[in-house]
Amino acid sequence: MGMKVAAVSVLCQDRRTFDAMEMAGTPCPFLGKIGEQAADEWKKNQGRIPPSEKIKGADDVQERNAKIGAGIGGLALLNIFLNG
Repeated sequence: MGMKVAAVSVLCQDRRTFDAMEMAGTPCPFLGKIGEQAADEWKKNQGRIPPSEKIKGADDVQERNAKIGAGIGGLALLNIFLNG
């Protein structure tokens, strides 16, 4: 389950994903904690919640998506390297 938690953690760096996970009743992981434990830690550490982004246009969206894609691609390569 560790790689799944890591992948979700990367996605949760985007505030929209963070909010969607919370609204779905599945809070983002917090330092390896999941579920209710993670929700409790997020409540205690609200300063660590990703900031909201102000997207001005299509270029901003593409730039943000490229950054997220690079992070996910890096995790995929790490997974291939570790699990060979």
